[in-house]
Amino acid sequence: MQKMLKIFFFLAIIAEAEAQKTLTLRDCVALLTKNNLTYRDSRLQTESATAQLQQTQSQRLPQLGFGAGQNLNFGRSIDRFTNNYIDEIYSTNFVGINTQVPVFQGFQIQHQVQQNTSLRDATLKNQEAIFNQQIVLLLQGYVSVLANKALHDAAQQQVLSSKLQVERVEKQVAAGTVGQNMLFEIKAQLANDQFEEVTARNSYLQARLRLFQIINILPDDAVEFEALPAQTPPNIASAESIYEDAIKTFPEIKSGELRLQSFGSQIKAIKAANLPSLNLSGNFGAFYASSNPEPSYFTQLDGTRNGSLSLALYIPIMGQWQTRPRVAAAKAQQRLSANQLDITKQQLRQNIDQNSLQLATTADRLRAAQSQTESLEANFGAAESHLNAGMASIFEYTLAKANLARAQANLIRARYEYALQQRIVGFYQNGTWDF
Repeated sequence: MQKMLKIFFFLAIIAEAEAQKTLTLRDCVALLTKNNLTYRDSRLQTESATAQLQQTQSQRLPQLGFGAGQNLNFGRSIDRFTNNYIDEIYSTNFVGINTQVPVFQGFQIQHQVQQNTSLRDATLKNQEAIFNQQIVLLLQGYVSVLANKALHDAAQQQVLSSKLQVERVEKQVAAGTVGQNMLFEIKAQLANDQFEEVTARNSYLQARLRLFQIINILPDDAVEFEALPAQTPPNIASAESIYEDAIKTFPEIKSGELRLQSFGSQIKAIKAANLPSLNLSGNFGAFYASSNPEPSYFTQLDGTRNGSLSLALYIPIMGQWQTRPRVAAAKAQQRLSANQLDITKQQLRQNIDQNSLQLATTADRLRAAQSQTESLEANFGAAESHLNAGMASIFEYTLAKANLARAQANLIRARYEYALQQRIVGFYQNGTWDF
């Protein structure tokens, strides 16, 4: 019987371990890449821009087509074989092949290809930028989950500590060493700690929900998130130095520069419509008519085969009246794009300045919180000892305990805020979240 119980207990442990799923930060990044709809939208935009470029490139290719037709003729008409008028019902059949090659279009197609190449590359860089933005949101959400879990664990420890103190005071009341009022006060402290624990648990659940929404999977209570690995603090450069490097490599800037570059090619393509164009075309065909005394179908086709080649030159004379407004509109869009690029650079600079400052301030807060917690831990230890020895009032104990709980919560928040800011500033400095 005992052997069976051991086996059952062992299987229960295995089942619980399998039900428990742990996601690392890298796992969350993989899920975001697969499921995040904002990032998926940027990939679809890249596919659309690539297809547009291929469509423009296809304009350079020759056109080749085959045609065939069947006609029924009646009434007076000219016989195509004798050139005499005839008045009869007869049928004709024709087949033919034709081709057309753009020889020179004033470099219009070339500039359009350059424009769409820049737009395609811009969407690729924008895809990277969107990914980076979602990664920052993921980092914030992931660290928020870990921080709120730590706060919840600390709140649970406070509840456990108060319960132990309640049990101790109950024994003292039963022994007659302390009054009933002390028990009421310590139970009130327990109720306060339980309220804080419920609040911390709700914050933890909210943080988990936000993270599940970022990676776009259904919330799962069985999922746990792994603590961030120990990381050597990066050698953080100055905000000015980080910005000077980021402006050369960040995809947001590259995307804006490529979009601005595309307008130069667009303007050239519009102006090219005013230049002469040259097209080469050719055709070859044959026909059959039932009015021909020669009954053989293929003999008629062989006898009527004909073809031609032509080189057509087109010189626009008053095309500028149409292209001038289009050029003006493109230049206005070009100036707007240049301004958007300046805005993007300004936002990048502000983000780097703000996060560099937050990194310095969170480092100061972390040091202050560590010092505060150490002092209040010693103060609480003394207050608890005095209370147990009957040398301190319950007010002194609860005050010391509340101060320590706030200090511990401040330390947890400061520790995770500092870890988050390290990664964000490291991201701006290194250009990648995984450094």
